[in-house]
Amino acid sequence: MSLIERLRNSSPGGPLSTLVELIVADAMARPLGDAVDLTRWPSLVSEVAVSWAASDLAEERLVQAVLDGIEALGSVDGTLGDRVPEAVVTGLRELAARPYTPSRQLALRILDQAPVRKLLRELLLDAVTGFAKKARTAGEASPVGGLARFAKRRAGSLGALAGDVVGAVGSEVERQMERRASEFVDGALGGAMSRLADQIADPSRADDQAALRIAFLEASLDLTGPELAAELRGADPAGLGRLVRSSLRGWVEADGFEDQVRDWLTDLVDAEGPRTLGETLDTLSLRETVVDVSRELLLAQVERFVSTDAFSHWLQGLEPS
Repeated sequence: MSLIERLRNSSPGGPLSTLVELIVADAMARPLGDAVDLTRWPSLVSEVAVSWAASDLAEERLVQAVLDGIEALGSVDGTLGDRVPEAVVTGLRELAARPYTPSRQLALRILDQAPVRKLLRELLLDAVTGFAKKARTAGEASPVGGLARFAKRRAGSLGALAGDVVGAVGSEVERQMERRASEFVDGALGGAMSRLADQIADPSRADDQAALRIAFLEASLDLTGPELAAELRGADPAGLGRLVRSSLRGWVEADGFEDQVRDWLTDLVDAEGPRTLGETLDTLSLRETVVDVSRELLLAQVERFVSTDAFSHWLQGLEPS
């Protein structure tokens, strides 16, 4: 059997599977400090990221990825809950049902923001002014309002003048009520925010808040793919892809990106110390899984490569003439 035939034999215990075993075992035995080149990797990562983010192809790929994802959602049958594995749905429900309440300081810090204040102010102001308008309408329907309308119809010019005066006074009252309503809402807004934070941070309401989270989750799971796709189409998906690319480019081209990469890799190596990759995976109970998957993937790639004519010609060139 020739050397090329022996290499192409991927049966267990054969030279190809043995080579894969050696490669994976060597990777598991190498300390992370040896595997991660802190001198070259940061600059290489930075160079690749900057080059890709600056290319027109990057924007095209990102935009197309967003559009493809939305189209894929649009063709999904049933609800999202039907497509999510039951074990994941169960886990999400259990997570949402946990009786957790944030601290009042955290709740107030998140809520007391300008956009939230603006939204609450508009809601409160609409409610107060709406009530005032209803009260004015009820006043016009009262005997006094009816008398003014009767005088305007029956008493000639003097009655018309009286009716106009009543209307002008009513309009002024409404303007005053709207102004006072605005002042009232501005004064009450701080208290409303504080009260809302109290409600969110109240441990006695933990069950109610859990029920609210579960309701949000169930409503999300009941969405169909076409419904979600329709909403995303209205959010300018192409613009979203361009925004992602622009943000990514700004980040990787900013001064200090290479230093950030170096810091991340350094922290990773320092955290693991002299431990090997295999020992690190042991702490996560992942060594056996990673080794098995690595063997399978690597063997498939090597089998494909050694079966090519290019490899055969390369190997023949090494044989003595």
